[in-house]
Amino acid sequence: MKQELWRKVEELFHAALERTPVERQAFLAGICGADTDLRRQVELLLAKGEQAGSFLEVPAIENMPVTLTAAGPLLGRQFGPYHIVSALGAGGMGEVYRAHDSKLDRDVAIKTLPQEFARDPERLSRLRREARTLASLNHPNIAAIYGLEESEETNYLVLELVEGEMLRGALPVQTALDRACQVAAALEAAHEKGIIHRDLKPANVKVTPQGRVKVLDFGLAKAIWGSQGKQDLSQLTALTGVESVAGQIVGTPGYMSPEQARGRDVDKRTDVWAFGCLLYELLTGKRAFAGETLPDAIAAVLEREPDWHALPAKTPAKIRELLRQCVQKDAGRRPSDIADVRRAIEEAQRGWNRWRAVANGAAAVATLVIAAALWGVLWRSRQSRTFTEKNMIVLADFTNTTGDPVFDDTLKQALTVHLEQSPFLNILPQQTVDDTLKLMGRSPGQHLTREVARELCQRTGSRVTLAGSIASLGSQYVIGLNAVNCQTGSTLAQEQVTADSKEHVLKALGETTSDLRKKLGETLSAIQKFDTPLEQATTSSLEALKAYTLSRETMNEKSEVAAIPMMKHAIELDPNFALAYAKIGIMYRNIGEATLASQYSQKAYDLRERVSEREKFRITGYYYLVVTGELEKAVQTYELWAQNYPRDSLPPGYLGLFHSVGGQYEKSVAEELESNHLGPDAAPNLENLMLAYAALNRFDEAKAIYQEATGRKLDHPGLHVQRYGLAMIEGDAAEMERQVAWGAGKLGVEDVFRSTQSDTEAFSGRLGKAREFSRRAVELARQNQQNGTAAGWQVNAALREAEVGHFDQSRKDAAAALALASDRFTQVLGALALARAGDSARAQRMADNVAKQFPLDTLVRNYWLPAIRASLALNRHEPAKAIELLQPAATYELGLISPSYMGSLYPVYVRGQAYLLLHQGDEAAAEFQKFLDHRGIVFNFPLGGLAHLGLARAYTLSGDTAKAKTAYQDFFALWKDADPDIPALREAKAEYSKLQ
Repeated sequence: MKQELWRKVEELFHAALERTPVERQAFLAGICGADTDLRRQVELLLAKGEQAGSFLEVPAIENMPVTLTAAGPLLGRQFGPYHIVSALGAGGMGEVYRAHDSKLDRDVAIKTLPQEFARDPERLSRLRREARTLASLNHPNIAAIYGLEESEETNYLVLELVEGEMLRGALPVQTALDRACQVAAALEAAHEKGIIHRDLKPANVKVTPQGRVKVLDFGLAKAIWGSQGKQDLSQLTALTGVESVAGQIVGTPGYMSPEQARGRDVDKRTDVWAFGCLLYELLTGKRAFAGETLPDAIAAVLEREPDWHALPAKTPAKIRELLRQCVQKDAGRRPSDIADVRRAIEEAQRGWNRWRAVANGAAAVATLVIAAALWGVLWRSRQSRTFTEKNMIVLADFTNTTGDPVFDDTLKQALTVHLEQSPFLNILPQQTVDDTLKLMGRSPGQHLTREVARELCQRTGSRVTLAGSIASLGSQYVIGLNAVNCQTGSTLAQEQVTADSKEHVLKALGETTSDLRKKLGETLSAIQKFDTPLEQATTSSLEALKAYTLSRETMNEKSEVAAIPMMKHAIELDPNFALAYAKIGIMYRNIGEATLASQYSQKAYDLRERVSEREKFRITGYYYLVVTGELEKAVQTYELWAQNYPRDSLPPGYLGLFHSVGGQYEKSVAEELESNHLGPDAAPNLENLMLAYAALNRFDEAKAIYQEATGRKLDHPGLHVQRYGLAMIEGDAAEMERQVAWGAGKLGVEDVFRSTQSDTEAFSGRLGKAREFSRRAVELARQNQQNGTAAGWQVNAALREAEVGHFDQSRKDAAAALALASDRFTQVLGALALARAGDSARAQRMADNVAKQFPLDTLVRNYWLPAIRASLALNRHEPAKAIELLQPAATYELGLISPSYMGSLYPVYVRGQAYLLLHQGDEAAAEFQKFLDHRGIVFNFPLGGLAHLGLARAYTLSGDTAKAKTAYQDFFALWKDADPDIPALREAKAEYSKLQ
């Protein structure tokens, strides 16, 4: 019999075992259809099992999911918003289909019971149990559930459709360990909820095109006995609906643990066994316990050992030992917690992983990755390489015996800048170093002596420490670099150079670092291409570099506001210090001072020839983003940066953000996942990924990213703001309060939350509360000396006042904002607020001025000015002209236009109003419906609430009174606690009364 037929036979055989003899006939007839050969083989095996008195006495083959050969019975059917597109597979637990969700415009997986069992109480209970199990598991490595739907015809689960390939071996060791870690993380999340999988195998694991592992099919999951005792067990049983039954064999031969094979009770160590089998298969491409027949497979599990010689030669010793522990026959000798298994793999990985750079390049770097490949091409040399991409070095602080404090920390910063030039060298996030120091019982940011650096190196699984020293010899200075194997203590490379004066120390350090790079295995061609002299890449002034270093340290330990004066002092000491101009421009941008950010970024761009190649990319890209606003050129720059430095996490992070601005969220997700892979501790990457998932209405995945980030102690404010927004969409007031409480009292954070709360209140018409939150946000920003940020909060208030009909208040708020700051963003939103409030003359003058000041800005030209000019056309009662003026906005109108969503879908809203004035109800309804369909873009922006009113007016014009009444009622329900004196509310009530 052909192998493919065997696969189908085995799958259907196991599915048939769960049914009574009477049920099997209907089941096989429905699944096999006209394939009589397939049905006959299954029935023969069943008959043989009946005759032998045991269903173990039948042939077995490699377990693989069956793909339906005949059209499934539900193909082409419609269940609610779900249109069944194709059959994906079938098994004992149900039938799975691909379906299109017309409501959210996405594909999903639909899992149903076979039609002949659609009303079977036991199977319905099992389906609901699986739904409860999945609903309790919210993790990025577990396929998500979207809902359990019950209809008159059938009951079905709506699941995440996981695109990708089944997890298979044999994989490269690095890849296998990475995949295994993700599987372990999924099991860990399940175990923490008191749930074991019981059927872990490659067929139940998929890998997405982005490399993310998804564990599927918790249909056999059960509750486990927790450490808290029987009361906890009863609670878990209530959750999953399953109790362990001794003597019942569940699972897949070859992966089930010995206790499963014997039909005994199991706990989470049975998943540890299956995990060990899976990891073995990933490394070898073979099953750990194979057999030609089911009894043979069971015997292998109970009596034999895996072929340990099949493991690749490169398999780390720790992994070999871990595998032996995982597949111990005696469960008591296995690791009791999958979390311990995951940590053991991660520890072994540290010698293999390519550690990546944090997006903003944190100061006082301790650990660097030396890679041995340029753009993926292996370097070949007659000499053996001292370093490979699997090694890491820890950079110790310089030993300074000169007595001159100007060298303290400064030379380490200079060495870091020089090493960063190489495409081989990426900076491990400072947070990782600090976390390791905490585990060592030391203070984060403390002085890294050679001894401390060596311990840090050993604990992180690194190989080499690089220590520097400087000593005085008369008027000369002797600089030394020493690379040591931190495991053996042997010297790998050593350099020493003499500088004839203090002024030449940086030059000498740069030259000797280049020589060291050669000894560590970097190619000569790479060094020649990426070897800007150190005094040019930084500054020729040691004092200026000292101030720069202190500023970076202060920013890490305190805040950007506290660090700015020292960075300004560095510029005073060297007016041509391009790197300092670039860093202070970023600092000002981060605290909301757009005008100052633009000024300093312009200066950095003018001096860009005085930095390294990598910094030149950074400065140029930032210039196009912040100064000119030319997104197209920014994209080109970041793409070129990514080509030259393929291991940098920042370029794909920015490219993902640019895709979000253009509304291309799937592309954004792909770039942000790549950025996160390269720089896993860069919180802004995860924040951008949350934004992209939310924009796609994939809220569970966005929340999972938040959990992943907070689990890794990445407490970036943006992550908490996005989590607040997700909670607002879901109506989770408790979570919203938790996030607000997290931000309370935090400098530069609380004001963000206060303004966000103001939008939430305005979304539901509570303008009085919204004004109070805005007032507090403005006040907090001003106290923090962030007038640009304060102006942003004030002009945001002006916009919403205009939209609800408080035109006088809107004009006052706009004037107050412009008095605080006159940066690009405040001018743009100020002009829009005035246009929406009916002050056409002032709005027109401001719009003309903005167009003249920022002629190249992509979003000014293609988003803001069209919205402003269209609003002015509406004021002149020219709705057709307004629609024409909005045409350039089509590319960006569904994009995430920063900051803080102010302006979300504004061109869409204005176009909807234009269609209302043209009495084109259907067209207007289509525009306002976009707000309801894209909640993950709108979040709590007040236009999202008002869109219900726009929709009601559109349906009225179309003559659909029923839909109009429903839309009005939705608006009134949303605004049930609204301030009664709001013009928009009064108008809505008057309009609704006419429909009665």
